[in-house]
Amino acid sequence: MHFTKIKFLPRVQLNLEEGFCMCGYPKNHHPVEAIEAEEYTGETWNKDLHVREVPTDAFGDISFRKQKIGKYVRVSSGTSAEVLYQLMTEHWKLQPPNLLISVTGGAKNFNMKTRLKDKFHRGLIKVAQTTGAWILTGGTHTGVMKHVGMAVHDYILSSRFMERQIIAIGVATWGVIHNRQDLVHPEGCFPAHYYLDEQGQGRLSCLDDNHSHFLLVDDGMHGHYGTEIELRGKLEKLISEQPLGNRESGVKIPVVCVVLDGGPGTLNTIYNSMMNNTPCVVLDGSGRLADVIAHVAALPLSEVTIDTRYIYLDELWYFAQLQDIIRMPHLLTVFYINEDKKSDLDVAILQAFLKASRSKDSVGNKEKQLELAVAWNRVDIAQSEFFTEESHWKSRDLHQAMFSALVGHKAEFVRLLLENGVCLDQFLESEDTLCELYTHLPRCMFLHKLARRAPGDEISLSHVSEEVRHLLGSFTCPLYPPASPSHRTQMSINDTISTVGFRQELNSN
Repeated sequence: MHFTKIKFLPRVQLNLEEGFCMCGYPKNHHPVEAIEAEEYTGETWNKDLHVREVPTDAFGDISFRKQKIGKYVRVSSGTSAEVLYQLMTEHWKLQPPNLLISVTGGAKNFNMKTRLKDKFHRGLIKVAQTTGAWILTGGTHTGVMKHVGMAVHDYILSSRFMERQIIAIGVATWGVIHNRQDLVHPEGCFPAHYYLDEQGQGRLSCLDDNHSHFLLVDDGMHGHYGTEIELRGKLEKLISEQPLGNRESGVKIPVVCVVLDGGPGTLNTIYNSMMNNTPCVVLDGSGRLADVIAHVAALPLSEVTIDTRYIYLDELWYFAQLQDIIRMPHLLTVFYINEDKKSDLDVAILQAFLKASRSKDSVGNKEKQLELAVAWNRVDIAQSEFFTEESHWKSRDLHQAMFSALVGHKAEFVRLLLENGVCLDQFLESEDTLCELYTHLPRCMFLHKLARRAPGDEISLSHVSEEVRHLLGSFTCPLYPPASPSHRTQMSINDTISTVGFRQELNSN
């Protein structure tokens, strides 16, 4: 990981106050060798030329009010998305998400009506908690990011125990973070004690104390917002290209953009997301741009004209973007809270992606969508979207979903699939399928030992037969032909005792 560092040019101020560099930092912020570097004297300041990368000095754990602990790292704006994803999954040990929810909108504080706020909080947490999603925001304690943090906070307070941690990742600009000096230590901080000081932050911003992880993007500038936007977009794109659940089913991690409030900058974010085929869910009633889009989405395109409703979209470029967004209805979902009192945001988010992927004309698309519902563990979505009175499934088309439900220990999905066409005889007629199921046994089962002891990475039904005889006695007939001597497993009574002990420990916990 790297961050950027400014070389100060004392003779080039260009309308800045005396003692300040063009990067926005005070003169005394820079080392002596940068201030007195004669080779740069008199040059016009250029960020691309006068900034260099050095090893990061801000990383580790972050503590808010000595209670909540998160992870953070300061990275260069030129860091590759691949490196960041590797950091999160391998070093921070985050499980790859089954869904990425990118929340964007108003960066300044705004109020939402109580009913809409409650719907947003409950819906966002429910979709993250049930599907194993990552939530991606700007990470500061302002605007839409603060609302996301409040949703996480409410969930923690209302839950006696959490089934899983809510992963809320803040991608913020390092140069606008108030009290960022508390995060700096050349050997890392474990933890850094961060003080959330809204009163003293001025035009800077504090980190939100309810996010779990922070990527702090540094381009060497101080007080300049928006540095993180490009890298965040690259990270979202990279995640959308990763296989769902690390399986080779062809299903990729879905990404959905959720929009509250917002201005012209948010419009540009929505436009770029939709041009990358990312579906967007806009919350009607959350204010400004979100309300504009909600209004025009219900109109014929010919009636979408410039009027006082769009007074802050005074540039034709913004208005053209708005029209282009309306021309992509398969990627746009408006959540109208007043139309259906029983409407849920979590359902709207999941259906938005299914609606977008349904428009793609590809072989097996319906099966891939069902795979998503299984990965999200949302039986309700599967019932309403795929198992209606009009749907007719062949058993073989449900086999991949059945396999995923079995190895994922999703009993409700197994029941649903059996009720809607899966024939077990057909599903289990292939030895390869049976062997794969044995390979994915949970650790608490005795035969999990078999998968660990089988030669190489493969397990055969002959291995299963040997272990069944080991358990029931040699008087039983082999179910399958015996393996060759070199491939036989030897499981002793100690293995049995060890496994039973593990199960007892698991049950006691």
